[in-house]
Amino acid sequence: MYSFINGGIGGLNNNRRPNKTRPQPPPAKTLNRPTPINTDAKTVSLFSQPYLDTYNECYKDIVVINLVPKGPLSEFVKFIKFPPLSEFKQHSACNSIKQCGYAIRSLNSCSSGCGKFGDDLMNVNEIPDLISFLVSNGYSVDTSITKMFNTSEIRFDTNNSHKLICFVTYNE
Repeated sequence: MYSFINGGIGGLNNNRRPNKTRPQPPPAKTLNRPTPINTDAKTVSLFSQPYLDTYNECYKDIVVINLVPKGPLSEFVKFIKFPPLSEFKQHSACNSIKQCGYAIRSLNSCSSGCGKFGDDLMNVNEIPDLISFLVSNGYSVDTSITKMFNTSEIRFDTNNSHKLICFVTYNE
């Protein structure tokens, strides 16, 4: 060990007694999932993303969201693991593929007993229902930001085939 640890040479404390009155830091908390930068975000972005349903052995285009939103939509957000789409598209230092994130549950899914295998995730065919839900519950679709990104050359997370649906703002 270095000599500065424990105040002595070789990690030994030759002349100093430990200060027992110094408060100790609390133990580190263990999280089951990563904590996002901003939870309960007022403005969020919605994307479509291919998803491998390993239980039903099929691919689906699901609706994902970048952050946990404020308001009633947050009740439909689910943190999930994204199975690799193929053995040829794997996460590496040069090929960053998102391995988990937030998905939107179907507005039509059952409240208990369903969704164990991802069958409760919102399919892109439900986007008209989602927009109706959002508008009815105090959200507005920010068409100016959505249009700006859809007409620019910037594309989001092309390794996962993300496609921007829209930006949504919660009007408290």
